[in-house]
Amino acid sequence: MTESLDAICLADPAFWKRTDRMAVFARFRRERPVARQAMPDGSRPYWSLTRHAECRSVTRDPSLFRSRHGTGMAAETPERAYEVGGMLNRDAPVHPALRRVVAKAFTPRLLERMESDMEAAARSAIAAVSGRGACDFAADIANRMPMKVICDMLSVPEGADRDALARLTLRALGYGDEHIGDEADALEAFRALNAYGEDLGRKRRRAPGDDLVSMMTAAGPDGGGLSDRDVGVYFQLLITAGIETTASSIAQGMRFLAERPDQWRAWREDYEGLAATAIEEIVRYASPVVHFGRTVARDTEIAGQPVAAGERVVFWYASANRDEAAFDEPERFDIRRAPNDHVGYGGGGPHHCLGMHLARREMHRLFKALFETLPDLEIDLDGMRTIDGLFINGVRRLPCRFTPARPNA
Repeated sequence: MTESLDAICLADPAFWKRTDRMAVFARFRRERPVARQAMPDGSRPYWSLTRHAECRSVTRDPSLFRSRHGTGMAAETPERAYEVGGMLNRDAPVHPALRRVVAKAFTPRLLERMESDMEAAARSAIAAVSGRGACDFAADIANRMPMKVICDMLSVPEGADRDALARLTLRALGYGDEHIGDEADALEAFRALNAYGEDLGRKRRRAPGDDLVSMMTAAGPDGGGLSDRDVGVYFQLLITAGIETTASSIAQGMRFLAERPDQWRAWREDYEGLAATAIEEIVRYASPVVHFGRTVARDTEIAGQPVAAGERVVFWYASANRDEAAFDEPERFDIRRAPNDHVGYGGGGPHHCLGMHLARREMHRLFKALFETLPDLEIDLDGMRTIDGLFINGVRRLPCRFTPARPNA
């Protein structure tokens, strides 16, 4: 007997443990692309959008679909929304003004200057484990490389602070997974990250340097500078996005390649020739950010469904990136896929991912160094543990083994 879509609650953490969840999303796309959903207790209803077309149209119309009440499944007060999402949860004119504060640091031209730093970060993460013969790829490699890159950009001191920030980032974004925590744990983690950023901002006001936090303290949306609180929230947004989303893509990408050794071999044999399409396919197939939400500014229709002003819409990147109307054989992972109009970086519009060029370059450098340095790497898929949360599609544990590197004489 076919399961009723009415019985499925997409906000229930139990749903995200299901191995057939992508098949369920396929049914929603076919049968009910604009569906009424709610929290597990029946409260805070919203409209669920599962197709690529609606996902794109919502993200590209910020005047109709507003962000000030947050980008989660449920609406928040503007104050709470800013606390956990910063400029993500602000509309024009505040959002573009805040975005401009550090946007120039993430342009492709300026990121080219960081190529050697990214390569060094990739090789450092691999070198730290290469003598062991085994490690947890998710924690020891996928997480370490982007953590070093973004922490260097933010002038976070080397050492224990970085590990603590990585743990807080996972707790902030991994809510819903019973091994990580719930929304209350996430809020506590967001506040701890904000506090750390505020403190670091005060230090940079006294002793500025060539880093993103100093850039924040020097210029604000009105030319008068950001407050300590604003700097803390901005720091939190950059550190969480800079570590966990990229780490999730890297770990998931390694998993996909291990499941398809022919594609892994093909990419190793023609790295530069396949790197661009392979990285985009990893992001599409992984969809590291599962969903975003908006609040409707005025009465409208979405795919023929009337939606009233003040109602909530949630669009599922994870579903849009498997939409049969947008991709040929969407359930097939293909490192040669082109074109690849995925929404893994947000689907366009003013809120598209600020760090997408950085993430692409990090993945390019890490996989290249990995293939060159650990050519006989084996992934233990049986030992893999995924993050079964409501917001991040990542990997908690991914054991691997390889021939240990010989110590230098």
